[in-house]
Amino acid sequence: MPRPSSVFPLKMNLPTDTHRLRVLLIDDDDVIAGSLRQYLATRDCDVTVAVDRDSAMLRVAAQEFDVIFVDPYLTGAVHDEHAALITAARSRQPHASLIVLTAYASREIAQAAREHRALAVLTKPQSVVFLGDLVSSSRDAAQLSSL
Repeated sequence: MPRPSSVFPLKMNLPTDTHRLRVLLIDDDDVIAGSLRQYLATRDCDVTVAVDRDSAMLRVAAQEFDVIFVDPYLTGAVHDEHAALITAARSRQPHASLIVLTAYASREIAQAAREHRALAVLTKPQSVVFLGDLVSSSRDAAQLSSL
């Protein structure tokens, strides 16, 4: 499993104060969403979970997030909708750090992720510890860059 420093250089657009990070997790897998939510809560994050396309669209429109994890392959989505979640997340949350986390990486998803400045496209499964370290490291990097 890659270490955070080997995935990409860590420079995220996160606030530099000490407030709890607001994380949106868009994923319909209960095991992954639940585990990651519980783990990030122990890492000083406020985590919101959206389990379908409609609730994800509502969340990105109504709330501000620092980090957004997107699984573009939600149950019931048709082929044309996969990249739409990435597009919506970036257009409505331009300053959020966007991470695509999916079991079904494809050229289309990778292209959409690049076009919308996603920090990474990670394939499942990933360790919740790794993902938590990624979020924590991003907070540290944002605080150091403000000095």
